[in-house]
Amino acid sequence: MSKTGAQTMNPLDGVKNYQVYYGHPNETIIKDMQNYDLVIIEPLHYTKAQVEQIKSRGTKVLGYISVMEVATWNTGLMSKLQSGDFFTRNGQRVHYSEWDSYLTNIASPHFQGLLLTEIQNQVIAKGIDGVFMDTVGDIDNEHLNNPTVLKQQRDGLVNFLKEARARYGNIAMVQNWGFDTLETSTAPYVDGIMWESFNADTIKSDAWSQNMIKKLQAVDTKHSVKTLTISTRQSAESHKLAADSKFIHFHEADAYVNWNAGLVTRTKDTAPTPAPVVVAPTTETSTATKPEATKPTTETTTAPKPEATKPTTETSTATKPEATKPTTETSTAPKPEATKPATETSTAPKPVATKPATETSTASKPTTAPTKPAASTSTTTKPVEPEDSKQAEPKQKTEKELKKEKKKAKKHAKKHAAKHAKFVKHEKAKGDMCAKAKHKTAGFLNFFKF
Repeated sequence: MSKTGAQTMNPLDGVKNYQVYYGHPNETIIKDMQNYDLVIIEPLHYTKAQVEQIKSRGTKVLGYISVMEVATWNTGLMSKLQSGDFFTRNGQRVHYSEWDSYLTNIASPHFQGLLLTEIQNQVIAKGIDGVFMDTVGDIDNEHLNNPTVLKQQRDGLVNFLKEARARYGNIAMVQNWGFDTLETSTAPYVDGIMWESFNADTIKSDAWSQNMIKKLQAVDTKHSVKTLTISTRQSAESHKLAADSKFIHFHEADAYVNWNAGLVTRTKDTAPTPAPVVVAPTTETSTATKPEATKPTTETTTAPKPEATKPTTETSTATKPEATKPTTETSTAPKPEATKPATETSTAPKPVATKPATETSTASKPTTAPTKPAASTSTTTKPVEPEDSKQAEPKQKTEKELKKEKKKAKKHAKKHAAKHAKFVKHEKAKGDMCAKAKHKTAGFLNFFKF
């Protein structure tokens, strides 16, 4: 089953702005989330009532899952894994000691079943619109040197995506990194891909990046796959580059456990009407000052939702980001320790996989009865008040529990930042060698590896 089935619309159509947040919610944050077209959250921290409140003004919500790594802190999932769910190389599990996580075998039917159950319990049951699949890029990073295993893992991911579509319908599905896997395998089944470290200063001067922009634009044209970008430097410039590329951009100044408040301001839900209120014509009148600000709708928050959102993100965060994150393209990586494993793990040396992962095909898929995706995309603002009383549920956690979860979240964010820094260096080197390697390896003729 394709990602669209009988429908032709991408769930991400119309999304002009978004934010990634893996920390714990409160009423202030939930209210601010309603200003965004899309938010990506750690579903473990949310109740169904809170999700409904976020969506009450049309905001779409994606829930995080990791598909190619499992961290030991996630004891619930770890306890359910069978030997064939871990990827093994030369008879040994691939363990990332710095993150204390293990590479998984997405070709294992049993592991696919565990992930499908996670989607059922944490996404579908809570009314979340879809999933953000982290660590997909591990497939390209870890298995590039073994075409047989590479194909096996990609086929396993495709089988997982097909089953998710069959069970849960047209839910939104976005993968993090894995550009090569997108082109070769997953484009017909996903709605979007995330490109972190999309910083204008490096993207503009890097031939690999310029070529990848064109590739992703082509994939979007053919398969309707939207690209979500994230920068940590040069907010305004990165926003403009993303907008010119027809990408959806977010500037992250801090780790994803910190909510960046007030970046966008959504107008009333009836705002789409004022949009064509002919702002351009007014520029010709004596009110030139006002039109000047409104004409470049992408630069003002007074514009309707689609236009006002993006720029506001640039301006509000430009100062803090430049000061807080002058280092590398690190903290963009989404994943706090409290939530789930970090994204791509290119930190591990790329060993030549000599042995495909052991699969446990005897395991059956989860028996949880699929429920249709919750479609609580109400357009009224009224439901917000009724839901307030339901916020008490998460507050029932003890102060000690909250402190422990916050500490875990910060550890994950730090892990992902450091991991992503190494990943960028690794991929930069790989990009430089592509010109030479492509003449020797057929794979390089078609795709660049991430």
